[in-house]
Amino acid sequence: MTIAKGRDQLTEKQRRWQHHIEQWAQSGQSQAEYCRQHNLKIRRFNYFKSRLKKKNIPVQFVEIPVEPVQAPLFLKLNIGSDFQVEIPDGFSQATLAKVLQVIGGI
Repeated sequence: MTIAKGRDQLTEKQRRWQHHIEQWAQSGQSQAEYCRQHNLKIRRFNYFKSRLKKKNIPVQFVEIPVEPVQAPLFLKLNIGSDFQVEIPDGFSQATLAKVLQVIGGI
């Protein structure tokens, strides 16, 4: 075996493992599940995942869509240490004025 042939085999092996790593990343499976399904040894999988990362061979990332969470919109009004009023978005000004009058009279 020549040195060049050894390098070619290593490159082919790297490509094969890179393919598996990319497929695993997109599969949503654990490493163990993926390796079982593809008859791979998990220790070899981890070895090549680490080795390819060190060689700066790009790993493909998968974008996971995130739905924005709508936080409740409200204002907290602390009156001294005894009262706290939560005022939701769109709260009536007239009602708020009445609540403040009642609190002010206590």
